[in-house]
Amino acid sequence: MEGIIVSIKYGVYVVNVDNVLYNSSPRGLLKFKSKIYVGDKVILDDENYQIIDIIDRKSFLKRPTIANLDQILLIFSLKEPDFSYYLAFKYLTYANFNNINASLVLTKADKSNEREIKEIVNIFNQLGIKTYVTSSKDNIGVNEIKELFTNKITVLVGQSGVGKSSLLNAIDESYLRDIGDYSLALGRGKHKTKEVILLPYQNGFIADTPGFSSLELEMNKLEVAQYFPGFKDDALECFYSNCLHISEKNCKIKEKVDCGQIPKLAYENYLKLLEEVERY
Repeated sequence: MEGIIVSIKYGVYVVNVDNVLYNSSPRGLLKFKSKIYVGDKVILDDENYQIIDIIDRKSFLKRPTIANLDQILLIFSLKEPDFSYYLAFKYLTYANFNNINASLVLTKADKSNEREIKEIVNIFNQLGIKTYVTSSKDNIGVNEIKELFTNKITVLVGQSGVGKSSLLNAIDESYLRDIGDYSLALGRGKHKTKEVILLPYQNGFIADTPGFSSLELEMNKLEVAQYFPGFKDDALECFYSNCLHISEKNCKIKEKVDCGQIPKLAYENYLKLLEEVERY
């Protein structure tokens, strides 16, 4: 029978088969031949419920480690911690590089002002990035977010303290995810979610993941130039196929920045990403 790995803890693989959970383990040589991750679709034998095969993955994300994703929701708080354009563009580039559709979710709208929110949304909408504004406290935007999950495997990704678990609890109170505090002294959130876990929702799954404060892009400069949000199609019109959009002639990206079709703020963060990957 076929199921999906919804959590892994202490060597026990919890497999969801038609909403029935089985504690399982890989049979024989399979445990040495193949690494199994949350999100993997597997075959269990009907007698001992051991994992006897892994179905080919359609997608894979290294961090957080999860298989067979349909989409990523990048969760960023407007306040505590303050919104970071740089991290948002970095995570979006990472999602594009892994060929997984990503949208931006802004949390804690109750702690921000309308002008700031509108500015952020306009920047990303201009680049074709769907952006949602939410407040778990005031139930703002939660119903709109709920509609995104139907029949999909979705992972929530973001720093500690940005409100991932609060958003999950607002979506479905039965999840009862632990909520981390935000430390004003440290300027970051406290880790509460300790593992990747798939939560069933609307014929799909929502993956809650541990928050993290840093992400290294294992990419070269040309890959950043190709996968930076809003650049892909226009970059094909650059004179040079390996254009880095810095000082090359007939660069379509630079043309769009100069005429305001690509926000200057986005381009400035793109240059920062190029500097970062050059150090690795």
